[in-house]
Amino acid sequence: MNFLDAWSAGFEPGPAPIHDELSMAAPIGRAIARRSRRVEVDLGAGLRQRGATAVIVHVLDLSVDGFKAATTLQLEAGDDVWLRLPGLEPRAARVVWNEGSVVGCAFAQPLHPAVLEMVIERSRRGG
Repeated sequence: MNFLDAWSAGFEPGPAPIHDELSMAAPIGRAIARRSRRVEVDLGAGLRQRGATAVIVHVLDLSVDGFKAATTLQLEAGDDVWLRLPGLEPRAARVVWNEGSVVGCAFAQPLHPAVLEMVIERSRRGG
């Protein structure tokens, strides 16, 4: 049944469905609707702010849309950063949340799913 058929039959659309997962692990009890599945990883990467030198961070999870990382950088929501995953060019991202030394960031442009799988596989092999 297409939309017009449903509408003419008296169908009233409800709220949009939430895709993938709803994370309750967000800081301060906030729930964040995820656009894509996040995969736990144990991965060293470079992270830098605009005009700064990169530092090594510990990437804790990764998805096509973003990542969570532990860092010594003092980052705030809205800060622009660049993440250099092993073997890849730096990827622009924006800090979405921070809680102490852990930040959640969204990529400016999503990773290709095949690139994500390659990075995950490399992290599981230890290199």
